[in-house]
Amino acid sequence: MRTAIVGATGVVGQEMLSLLKDSCLGTDTPRLLASSRSAGKKFPWRDGTVTVEALEDSLDLSGIDVALFAAGGSISKEWAPRFVEAGITVVDNSSAFRLSEDVALVVPEVNPEAIPSGPAVIANPNCSTIILLLALKPLWHLKPERLIVDTYQAVSGAGVAGLEALEREAAGGEFREGNPFPFPIHGNLFPAIGDVNEDGVTVEERKMLDESRKILGDPQIIIQGTCVRVPVARCHSLAVTMLFADKDPDRLQQARFAMDNAPGVIHHSDHEKPPTPDPLSGQHAVSVGRIRAPFSDGLQMWVVGDQVLKGAALNTVQIAEQWSRLQ
Repeated sequence: MRTAIVGATGVVGQEMLSLLKDSCLGTDTPRLLASSRSAGKKFPWRDGTVTVEALEDSLDLSGIDVALFAAGGSISKEWAPRFVEAGITVVDNSSAFRLSEDVALVVPEVNPEAIPSGPAVIANPNCSTIILLLALKPLWHLKPERLIVDTYQAVSGAGVAGLEALEREAAGGEFREGNPFPFPIHGNLFPAIGDVNEDGVTVEERKMLDESRKILGDPQIIIQGTCVRVPVARCHSLAVTMLFADKDPDRLQQARFAMDNAPGVIHHSDHEKPPTPDPLSGQHAVSVGRIRAPFSDGLQMWVVGDQVLKGAALNTVQIAEQWSRLQ
């Protein structure tokens, strides 16, 4: 099975390439596609190299079975339909198709049944949504009515420019407004990621609500919170509070047991050693700790996940792997 990576030279595209080396999708050398500026660049692949091709009208799409898109919404909107028309399944990491009614939005550990079998666009959720739902799905049978989710999001969520901004400012360099952040990030944080609507809710905060409703198939669930950009290179962290209609003193023990057996999750049961971002960079699983119930009508937990891996590249590859098994 032949795989292509669109946006292969970016942070997420490079993670996808690395993951393919140990994937069932990597039996054939993948095709790397990017803008004409990047065409001709070579990247290591096993014992050799693979050359980046330009994503342009003259590109020959024959021989590709599945394409992993990591190039942004505008590229996805233009090129994903072309790939599907050529008989290629697209797993898209952008926000372009996530809320389209005819496009599956998938976290493999949560709703694998949504993956279509034929050529189609399959959407990869937002990074914070993926990390949240890996921790929430094992507890979903407890039927929370409302969630409060505050996120603490690493600068690499804004791509290479975010990492460069943190490194530059940490070294005493200048703050460059809008490149990519509206405020200095070193030694600082700011509670606004993305545009703000008339209700004061940011795009990032709204994504968690809308995408979670679609993936869980529950249009009534309420998720609210604040998305905060923090001076951490990699890994997003989430403070999650679940509120219930009833009081149940046994719910805490049920939650801890469920988390011990949850796919894609590592449960850190020692309250004095909760998961933290730095040592978890590069880890495939999502880490959950500090599960507690200060009141019997609620549960709280702390969740950490590598947003470049499980929050982006890894989830995309896992969707494609599961799709390939349906063929």
